[in-house]
Amino acid sequence: MATDNGTASPVHGAESIITACGYLSEQAALEREAAEVLSGKFDECTFDKGYVNQPLYACLTCTQPPAKYQSNASEPEPEQPPSEPAGMCYSCSIECHAGHNVIELFTKRSFCCDCGTQRLLPRSQPDSSNNNRCCQLKKLRTALAETENSKNKYNHNFWGFYCRCDKFYDVNVESGIMIQCFVCNDWFHDECIGKIPEEDEYTDHICRDCTAKYSALRLINSDKAIYGRIFEGKVVELESSSVAAAVSLPADLSDSDEPARKKARPDMCRRRRDTEAVDARQPFDMFMADGWKEHICTCIECMREIEKDGLMFLLKEEEVVEPEEDDTRTESLYESALRQLQSMDRSQAVDAAAAYHSLSSKLKEYLRPFAVSGAVVTGQDIRAFFDNQKNLDDNTISS
Repeated sequence: MATDNGTASPVHGAESIITACGYLSEQAALEREAAEVLSGKFDECTFDKGYVNQPLYACLTCTQPPAKYQSNASEPEPEQPPSEPAGMCYSCSIECHAGHNVIELFTKRSFCCDCGTQRLLPRSQPDSSNNNRCCQLKKLRTALAETENSKNKYNHNFWGFYCRCDKFYDVNVESGIMIQCFVCNDWFHDECIGKIPEEDEYTDHICRDCTAKYSALRLINSDKAIYGRIFEGKVVELESSSVAAAVSLPADLSDSDEPARKKARPDMCRRRRDTEAVDARQPFDMFMADGWKEHICTCIECMREIEKDGLMFLLKEEEVVEPEEDDTRTESLYESALRQLQSMDRSQAVDAAAAYHSLSSKLKEYLRPFAVSGAVVTGQDIRAFFDNQKNLDDNTISS
């Protein structure tokens, strides 16, 4: 197609055409999606808070998964990253690992951010300085390269794998329901667990691996637990009465509405355990009813077991450190720009308005031939305009 002055006008496929209204609508949708996914502020690392319960993320660009997991990792690079698992806080996943292959690990217990430490030095770009390999948010960040968070615990989740089936979790592919173990924080597919109680019958799940590993978990008040019998790897039967029936309670230590941990610690156990009955149920999953932690026995014997197994968190109210809500995330780019303009002093506002007027005039001149010829303006045309303006600005600065 030719214009009135004989010059060729751009020919665009229908799929490349975008109207002004369509562009604004698409931009608004992207902004809403970003606000939902990244709703919190990301200007502060949680490292100084120590070992806390927090949402975690892992970077498969900065850490090299073991050989068995490498098919799900990033493409191999000349400089191979370390093969140790590592986790980072919400803020570091954005500020220090933007553009990387970052996966969400959900909430983990008692974890200190690894970003910038011995385990997790962000990968530097070929043309960047070594300083960019440090955490961008931590204080004294260059001194952290030899630091190791020795109390952190890691598992296959840090490579993106979950459940005893060891399957890679892809949010775009996963269709089943996953249930988290309250103790180890791993997640399990409902189909891998087997038979599961109704949602209103339990609030927390404890996996069979944890009940086998920690003897203290077998001492929990059975009235608050539904036991899942295992056959050929899956729960096939749910029971809540057989073990409870085998447990007797001294008259002077009967249950009351007052939580056990608020009472004076008893010298004798609040429940006599039938060891043979409990052991006969191995392996088993546990599905805990609401308020189950309030009925954990705190006698001297049980406290020794709980402390030995490292389960003291069962007796505490757990808080999760969440990123502070960012109120500005609900603004559009246009609204944000207006707010920034209003907050400037007069001279800055005048300069900004003049720059906007200049850019607006140049854009009108650029679009005039399209208006004359009746040609469609595409996203590629707009990008070409701004790329050209950027090159002109760069040349002006360098000259």
